[in-house]
Amino acid sequence: MSSIHLTFRKKVFQVIDDHKSKKTLNRVFHRILFSLIILSTVNLILESIDPIYASYYEYLIFLEIFTIFFFTFEYLLRVYSCVEIPKYSNPILGRLKFILTPLMIIDLASILPMYFFLYTSNTSSFYVFGAFRILRLFKAIRYINAFKIIGQVFYIKREQLLISFTIIFFVFIFYSCLIFVAENRAQPHVFKNIPAAMWYTISSLTTVGYGDIVAITPLGKIVSGIMAMSGWLLFAIPTSILTSGFLKVYLYGKKQTCPHCGKLHD
Repeated sequence: MSSIHLTFRKKVFQVIDDHKSKKTLNRVFHRILFSLIILSTVNLILESIDPIYASYYEYLIFLEIFTIFFFTFEYLLRVYSCVEIPKYSNPILGRLKFILTPLMIIDLASILPMYFFLYTSNTSSFYVFGAFRILRLFKAIRYINAFKIIGQVFYIKREQLLISFTIIFFVFIFYSCLIFVAENRAQPHVFKNIPAAMWYTISSLTTVGYGDIVAITPLGKIVSGIMAMSGWLLFAIPTSILTSGFLKVYLYGKKQTCPHCGKLHD
């Protein structure tokens, strides 16, 4: 492979990877990309309004097609230049690994279904594929530092969060069984089985219920009261874990590296 090609690929990588650069090409590319993320989301919302969709159908479709082509162009550039990243340096396996990263899967899922619509020209499928188009919002993760911080927090606290969600799951199953036993005979059509009781359990744990299903037996009311109060305690566990994670990331971010010894210090 020629050095000219390598230089070109490296330049492409620098443009699409560094959105904080002050270089003109970087700024133009990423401003267009971020603007299209916002515009495509607004476009999706406007398409759901029948009068607007009927009056401006051609403009909305034109914007959507332009967005698809630009996002496709961006996706191909990322796949082409990803070998500049050391862990994806292999021309074939490296690119395959890169394609399977979460953000690249989101990128592909947000554009690929629309090509099926363009191929079939089926109006009904346009709305089905609209659900995938909303994934484009996640492309903004590359530009908003807060998302990176959230990702770091979840990664740091992944074991504690897994334990807390496991506890919540077991408590959820326990209460579903308990309310089923308490209410099944009194309301056999409402609490006909444990899966049917799960909706009541989750609405009681997260809120105070929606009123569509209520407990009428004394035991059921007692279980429901305990369920509602324990919901506060259950969801306080992952909240406290995430809070400590954010604090840890924040304090780590406040540290600086000494230029002489290379160690972190406040």
